[in-house]
Amino acid sequence: MITGISFSYAKNSMNARGLKLMNLDSVHDMTYFDMPICNVNIADGNVPPSVHNFIKVLKDADILVFAIPENTAHYGSGFKNAMDWLICASNYNADLGQDGPFFNKPIYVITFTPAYKPAGNRHFDMTKHLLQDKMGGIVYNSFVKNGGWKECVPDNYEWIRKEREEIYNTTMPEPHPRIDDWQDMPNKWIEQYKIWDNKWKV
Repeated sequence: MITGISFSYAKNSMNARGLKLMNLDSVHDMTYFDMPICNVNIADGNVPPSVHNFIKVLKDADILVFAIPENTAHYGSGFKNAMDWLICASNYNADLGQDGPFFNKPIYVITFTPAYKPAGNRHFDMTKHLLQDKMGGIVYNSFVKNGGWKECVPDNYEWIRKEREEIYNTTMPEPHPRIDDWQDMPNKWIEQYKIWDNKWKV
C-alpha cells in the first residue's frame, strides 16, 4: 500500500491535488483527520481520536508519500502539528520512534508549489532530520515540483511521472534491530509534571 498524505488544510490544496495526479493507492489530507492544535504537555499518551485515525493510516501503509507545503522557508504548520501529536501519542518518544507508525518505513517527501526554483525545497533538511533522525522513518528522496499554477492541472500525469516511477520501484528496507529506549521513563516524567503543575495550584 502506497499512501500519500497532504499536510495542507486548504480545501483547494495544490499538494493534495498533486498527490491525486500520482495515482497512489490511497490519498488523505489534513482536512480528513481534522486534528486540533497540539495542546498536550504530559507524557501519558492520551491523544484525540482523530490522532489515532491518523496513526492507523500511517501504520497501514507500506510506503508513505508526504506532500508538505513550504511556508516561509519551513515545513508548514499542518505537518509540524501532526508530528507533535505523534510524539505525544508515543509518551514523548520514549520508544525512540521504534513503535511509531512509520519506523523503518520508506518515506518520500514532495512539495508542490506555484513558486519557481529555488523555492519549495528549503525545508527538506529539517524535514528529513525530523522524520528520520528523530522519528525513525527512512526518507528515500525529496522532490520539489515548481510552477504549479501551470503544471498542476487535471490529467497532467507526465509532470509527476518520473517521481511516481521511483516511488513504485522502491526497494523495501531490511528489518531494523531494536535498540534500548526510554520506556521506563514516562511514569517518572508524569510524576515530575504533576509535582510541577501542583506548584501552580497553591
